[in-house]
Amino acid sequence: MSFQGSDPITIVRNKNIKQPLSSSVKSWASSYSRSQQYNINQELNGLLQSEFDHEGENDHNALDPCNERSDIFINERTPLISQPVIIEELEDAQDYKRLTYLGKSTFNQTVFNAVNILMGLAILSFPLAFKYAGWFFGILIFLFCLILTNYTAKLLKKCLDIDPDCLTYADLASLAFGQKGKLIIGGLFTMDLFNAAVVIMILVGDSLHTLFPRVDLVQLKLISFFIITPFTWMPMHFLSYASIFGIISTLSVAAVILIDGFSKLEPPGSILNPMDTSFFPSNWMTLPLAFGLINAGFAGHAVYPSLYRDMAKPALYNRMVNYSYLISSIVYITVAVSGYLMFGPDTLQEITLNIMKTKGFSVLLNSIVVWMIVTNPLTKFPLVITPINIIFEVGFLRIPFVYQFFASKVAKNFFTIMSRTILCSLVIFTAIFLPEFDRAMSLLGSLFSFLICGIFPILCHLKLFGRQLSNKELAWDLILLVMSSIIAIVGTIWTFFPNEWLDDKN
Repeated sequence: MSFQGSDPITIVRNKNIKQPLSSSVKSWASSYSRSQQYNINQELNGLLQSEFDHEGENDHNALDPCNERSDIFINERTPLISQPVIIEELEDAQDYKRLTYLGKSTFNQTVFNAVNILMGLAILSFPLAFKYAGWFFGILIFLFCLILTNYTAKLLKKCLDIDPDCLTYADLASLAFGQKGKLIIGGLFTMDLFNAAVVIMILVGDSLHTLFPRVDLVQLKLISFFIITPFTWMPMHFLSYASIFGIISTLSVAAVILIDGFSKLEPPGSILNPMDTSFFPSNWMTLPLAFGLINAGFAGHAVYPSLYRDMAKPALYNRMVNYSYLISSIVYITVAVSGYLMFGPDTLQEITLNIMKTKGFSVLLNSIVVWMIVTNPLTKFPLVITPINIIFEVGFLRIPFVYQFFASKVAKNFFTIMSRTILCSLVIFTAIFLPEFDRAMSLLGSLFSFLICGIFPILCHLKLFGRQLSNKELAWDLILLVMSSIIAIVGTIWTFFPNEWLDDKN
C-alpha cells in the first residue's frame, strides 16, 4: 500500500527532523487505540509492516517471517495515521529502533491521549459497582484503585529511565524479568484483548436490544458480527480519525446521565429525588465484583511507556499522569454517584440500559447516546482485535508449507480475511454463551487490570530497585503488592460464581 498524499519525514545523520504541519493533528486523532498498547513480540511487526509496503515483491518480502528487518518501523506506539520515513543515513542499528519515536507530543496532547485511553467502556458499569459495594466500600475501592494505579504509572517511568532503549511495556518486562517475563506479559495482553473484544460485543448486543427489544438478543449479536467483522479486514490507519469518537461517546454518556437526572423530578431516574441507596452492601456476596468493575476504569498502563517516550518534555510525565487521572476520576465518580442515586437497587449492569428503560426521559436524546455506544465499536473493536489477529497470522505463516501456500498477494489477502473472520467468530461465540457484561468487565478488571496495572509494575520496581529502596518505600510496595494480589484473586474467583449466589437480598 503506497503513501500517496502523505508528507515524508527525512532522517539524516545529524538527526534533524522535518515534521509536517499536520503532525499534531494526527497525534490527537490517533489517540485511543488499545492495539497501540500491546507489542506482544517483535515478530508481530513484520506482518503489520506488510500493510504499509508497496505491492509486488516488497509486499511478499515483508511477509517473510525470516525477514530480520521486519521490526524496524512498527511497534506498539506507532500512530494509526502513519507518516512514511525516508532513510538517508543512519549511525547504527539502534537508529532503526528509534525511528518511530521521533514524533514528540506536547503536554496537552499527551494528557488528551492518556484520558482517551483511560475512559472507556468501564464507565458504564461504575453505578453497578457502587450498588454492589455500597457507598462506603464503593468510595474506598475507588480511592484504592485510583491511588494504586496512579502510583504504579509513575513507577513505570522510574523503571524506563534505566534504559533509554526500553520503549514499550514488553521491553520493560524483558528488562526486569528477561524473555520469560516478556512472554508472560504477552500472554496476559492477548487474553486481556480477547476479553475486551468480548465485552464490546456484549455491550453492542445489549445496547441494540434496548433499541429493538422485540428482536432476540442472540440474533442482534449475530447481526453485529456480520457488520463489524469486515472492519477488521481493513488497515488500521483507515480507522484513525474515527478513533477519537470513543472519548466523545464516553463524555456524552456522562452528560446525558446528568441531564436526565436533573430534568426528572420523580424516581426512578431523578437525582433531585433519588432512590434508596445503601451505605454498606445490601448483599455482601456481591462486594468482590466491585473490585474489578472499578479497577477496569484505570487500565491504561500498557500504553504509558509509549506516552512517556513520545513526550516533548518527559520531565512533566508525573504531572501528566496526575492531570489525566484527575479528569478521568471526575467523570467516573460523576457517573457512578449520579447513576446509583438515580436507580439505587434497580441499577442494571450497564447504566444505558436504565436510562433507556425508564420513562420520563428524552427518548431522542437517550437514543442518540445509545446509538453512539452501538457505533463506537465499529472503530474500537478492530483496534482491540488486531494484535490477536497478528499473533494468529504470524504463527501460521511461520509454518513453511503454510507460508509457501499463501505467498502470493491474492492468497495472502484470502488468508487474512479468513483468519480474522474465524477469530471474530470465536469472540461472538463467547459473547453469546457468556452474555453478562458485568461479569466480563469484572474479570477484565480483577484479573488483567490488577496484574498489568498493579502487580506487574510493583514487581518491576522491586526487581530493578529493591536494594536501593528505603524501608518506607519497600514497605509501601509490599503492602500494595499483597493487597492487589488478594483483591485480584478474590475478584477473579467471584466472577465465576453462579448468579443465584449473588442475587441481591434486600
